[in-house]
Amino acid sequence: MRQLYIRDRSTDLHGTTVIRDQKGQSCYLLVGKWGMHHDALSLYAISGELLAEVKQLTLGLLPKFALYVNRQRVGTIGKGLGFMQQVVYIRGINWIIVGSPLTSRYKVFRGSHLVFSIQPVEFSGGYCHELKVSNEADEPLAILVASILNHWARRGDQEPLLARLRKCNPTWGTSMSFSISNQLNNPVNKFKR
Repeated sequence: MRQLYIRDRSTDLHGTTVIRDQKGQSCYLLVGKWGMHHDALSLYAISGELLAEVKQLTLGLLPKFALYVNRQRVGTIGKGLGFMQQVVYIRGINWIIVGSPLTSRYKVFRGSHLVFSIQPVEFSGGYCHELKVSNEADEPLAILVASILNHWARRGDQEPLLARLRKCNPTWGTSMSFSISNQLNNPVNKFKR
């Protein structure tokens, strides 16, 4: 399983992101922009060969994107509604994304097999996303899907939302049953008979 690192594109003024492996070597170039109808991101090998693209099909609250490999459309992905947990199906390649926009952690499956996982990691100078990809042939689409997920969760601050919430309130993210049981066991909240 190879690890790849993607820097958050929201701070990049040039529209180009270098994807690196765990040794820090450049593997891919991600070029393009979001926001307008038919905008696209293109993924190139370091040698300059176009490997895959994602094109924005629709705008709005629930945008859709088309995935291309070798200039052939292989799938479509649309944003689902979900705050705590999200499940998104990618038509055409039959991948299922399961994860949380709060933590920016996702796992992507084809059937019962893990294709790749995404999680934020902190490096000097900020956060980036770590991809662990099971099969090297899936890396181009994995990078593009990770870019879409990052685009949907884009914030001015690169720090994951849950980490920011915990700074404000250290008890944020504790289990619901724990907080309810604390409320029930609190003598102030007991009913008087």
